Amino acid sequence: METSKHIYLRILNVIILLLNFGIVSYAQQATQSDLNHNARLQEDFIRFNPDYVKMKAERVSRLRALYAKVQEQEVNGMNTECSHQLLWESKALITQTADFKLLDSRLDQLDVTLTHPNDGVKTREQDSLSGSWGICFEEWYCKLSAFSDEIEREENMNHPLKYQPHFLDQINAPDKLAKYLKSVSVSDVAKTGTDNLLEYNLSIGDLMRLILRDRPTGYAWDPRLKDTLKDLIFNQFRNKETGWWGESYIRDGKVQFVDDLSSTFHIVTFLNGKVSDLHRIVETTLAVKDLNYPVGWLLKGAYWNHNNMDVVALFKAGWSDADAVQRKAMKVEIQKMLDWCLKESLQEDGSFKPNIGDGSFEEGVYYGTSFLGRIGFFNKRDRFWTDQKFSQSEIVRKKIIDFILKHIKTGGSGGSYYESALKDYLDYKS
Repeated sequence: METSKHIYLRILNVIILLLNFGIVSYAQQATQSDLNHNARLQEDFIRFNPDYVKMKAERVSRLRALYAKVQEQEVNGMNTECSHQLLWESKALITQTADFKLLDSRLDQLDVTLTHPNDGVKTREQDSLSGSWGICFEEWYCKLSAFSDEIEREENMNHPLKYQPHFLDQINAPDKLAKYLKSVSVSDVAKTGTDNLLEYNLSIGDLMRLILRDRPTGYAWDPRLKDTLKDLIFNQFRNKETGWWGESYIRDGKVQFVDDLSSTFHIVTFLNGKVSDLHRIVETTLAVKDLNYPVGWLLKGAYWNHNNMDVVALFKAGWSDADAVQRKAMKVEIQKMLDWCLKESLQEDGSFKPNIGDGSFEEGVYYGTSFLGRIGFFNKRDRFWTDQKFSQSEIVRKKIIDFILKHIKTGGSGGSYYESALKDYLDYKS
């Protein structure tokens, strides 16, 4: 008869064996709230609206048809910037709310815009009253995101804007900023029918880009906001158990934290990797690799360049703090993502296979290029995880550059993603 001591030794030997092969770490287990999140989120929406699944499916079907039309127009060189803004906001609403009346209004607007495409010049102009960009967006956080992207353009980065961005005034004080971010950091979906995760994720990332970098030039940010924002990030919004950031959910009268890959990527990136517990961040990243977004790497069970880009950014930030087992696991996972990117995602013309999660063809090309750039596929100095040489990298680089140059003026997201891909990862000089 096997004694408890023998059983203990057997288990210990198995754990040691697995550790030696880099298959699993004793702490690399996703939390229960992360594992159950997507199923529980749908249950919460159904509690709010018993017909939620049926009503959402009807809108998803309509959205897919409109998405195909937007793709067709973008490929044919038509200006689709307004259509893409409406499409992006509609996709956001379909995942974040059970307010189908609001969603239908955006889908109706998208349908009209596709029938009568908007003038691209008007779409690219800064709003003279609010000082925002993203004229076809209605949600404040979507306008904030469009504004942050425009500020990254060379012509706007170091020069005063034509119009003051007064739409930022509503959060330009410590109490106002804290009140807003706290309000979107917690969701009670069963009660309100709204999941605030996307708004929280985008807003905190975009506000970091602006406030911590003193942008835009000429706008008078309250000098106390940097400390307020950092205090919220490090002391109130972080999951102490996993080291990640994400959204909190009210469930069964309790507050439950759920990790979010994208929020964690944004915060670590915009703080230039200067965060504590990077070892734990890497550990959590490896633990959730087989889960679907927003927690995990996958989108409906498959790779997506956007998420892969986020993952390798976290790996790179945490590489020096990682232990030998983690580094071995990261190498394996990066190679798998690279093989998929080159064999299944990258197209012969230098584009990347479209994914409905992308905002446009333009964004899809950026995410694929950014993933390759961040792992050092194009440049040896960025090859933090391997010493191998990529003999086909120059061929791939030229293909992507050629595709971008042919489409940069008709980019569905206004061209800024194409510009960033050329500047930040492809070493392109005009």
